[in-house]
Amino acid sequence: MESLLEKVKNNLKIKGVKVTLQRQKILDVIIKNQHKHLTTEEIYMIIRKEYPEIGLATVYRTMQLLEQNSIVCKFDFDEDGIRYEFMEPGNEHQHPHFICKECGKVYPIKDTMLGFVKNKIEKKYNLKIINYSLKFYGVCANCNKELSEK
Repeated sequence: MESLLEKVKNNLKIKGVKVTLQRQKILDVIIKNQHKHLTTEEIYMIIRKEYPEIGLATVYRTMQLLEQNSIVCKFDFDEDGIRYEFMEPGNEHQHPHFICKECGKVYPIKDTMLGFVKNKIEKKYNLKIINYSLKFYGVCANCNKELSEK
């Protein structure tokens, strides 16, 4: 069975994108951390431990390339900066996020009701929504518990 990394590499090759050693290292980090929202700098620091020759500019350029080819989705989490999330081939990524204002943790919100709202907007206004961004801010359960204990 084909690994996720091989699947992504093949998708890129089909699109005419050369998968260099640096790009493969970056893909490897993204896939291993696929349920996290990493910054370019965090990706760079992880790779540098194993592959110190890589440059930060290479990671930035590769992240742009991966976003253009729908391998990652880019999110602007305001004070927390630009972060990326891996998009598994064939899966629709769009989902909102909850950002804790205390600890900064980002929680993906997977709710079918939001897909229903998207479909309703498309039908009512005769639109095709390609992407959307929705963020909720508040205090997560752990931080809320800590705050109430103070």
